[in-house]
Parts: sequence; structure tokens; C-alpha cells
Amino acid sequence: DGAAVQTIYERAQVGEALEPFEYVITQEMLDEYRQIVRNPRAAYPTVAGRHALRAWTNRFGPATLANVGAECDYFNPVVPGKRIRVEAKIVDKYVRRDKPFVIVDSTSVDEDGRMIEKSRLVGMAAKGNKPLFTEVQKKWESR
Repeated sequence: DGAAVQTIYERAQVGEALEPFEYVITQEMLDEYRQIVRNPRAAYPTVAGRHALRAWTNRFGPATLANVGAECDYFNPVVPGKRIRVEAKIVDKYVRRDKPFVIVDSTSVDEDGRMIEKSRLVGMAAKGNKPLFTEVQKKWESR
């Protein structure tokens, strides 16, 4: 039909709310996380969930955003058995050195309304028809 195909970067709109999702942290998940990080008191297995990236992936698909930076603030430890709701939004996008970047913020709250975490993901978005990691591969090969 001759219409140009939009890249994922072009489709991502600043201010766009991504589909919320929910899940439950079980005691087994918490125990496994504590064992993996070798910290019997680790309180935030949600860090392994990478909420902002998961929200992006749910909307745009896998391998469409490479994590190049992240910030997280933790407020209350998770309580096993409690449902966690994650809401995320695209808050910015820009091009730097001919590479498209997107910033996604997420907020995680448990079923009792307790704030669990707020996180920000800075990601390099897929360009056109190129596989996402082509750009990263070029960078490493030039070293």
C-alpha cells in the first residue's frame, strides 16, 4: 500500500501509559532471590523483575529496547502472598549520536496500596529493520 512502516521508536509516544500488569511474590520466590544474591535479608526481589522493561516488552515485544541505564528507589519491602501492580509510562525519548533512546518510568504498589518501588529505565530502542543489538555489536567490534 506504499505506507511507510513506523519504527518502534517512532511508535513510542512520550506520555503513553503502558499496559499495567500484576503478579504475586511468593515466599518461594523471595527465598530463591535471597539465595541467588547471597543475602538472607534481601527485601526487594522486584529488582530482578525490571518492571519498566517488562512493561515496554509487553507493549512492543522482546529485543526492542536495550537497557543502558536504570534507577530504582525502594520504599517498602514486598510481603509474600501480596499482589503487586505495576504501572509504567514513556516519559521521554531522544536521539543522541544517531541512536534512539527512550525513558520509561514505573511504579509498583502492593494490594494494600503500599508503595514498593519506583524505577526509571533508559533504553536504546530498535531502529527500523535492524536487529536491536546490531548497534551495540558495532560499538564493541570497534574497540
